[in-house]
Amino acid sequence: MSRIAMAIAATLAAATGIVSLAGAQTAAPSASAPANPYVRGPQDGAGLFLARCGYCHLEGGTGTMMLERRLGKANRLLAERTDLPADYVKAVARNGINSMPTITRVEVTDEELDKIAAYLATPKKKAAAK
Repeated sequence: MSRIAMAIAATLAAATGIVSLAGAQTAAPSASAPANPYVRGPQDGAGLFLARCGYCHLEGGTGTMMLERRLGKANRLLAERTDLPADYVKAVARNGINSMPTITRVEVTDEELDKIAAYLATPKKKAAAK
């Protein structure tokens, strides 16, 4: 394998979490609840939002595009909004709304949804994610 191919493979492996970079520290899971082995990355509200909701609700996602059409550019990215009560987020996730399907307890547990909803309800998300 050439040096370039090895460098690309190592970069991809590190980026996808298959291997960690030398010296990198990872946060220990919360002692109160066992870590979900199917979620890669931090299991706080921000990490769970990225893992469970990001596919549709980050830049370029279907959910983001649909929210922009319905509510305007300022309200398209959920992580940037400040008007989302946690109970509303949970109700929409469990019941669906417009083109968003229902999210089952198998896909996102109640505990995970509580963390995601609390994260989205926090006005200053960048500070809360640290």
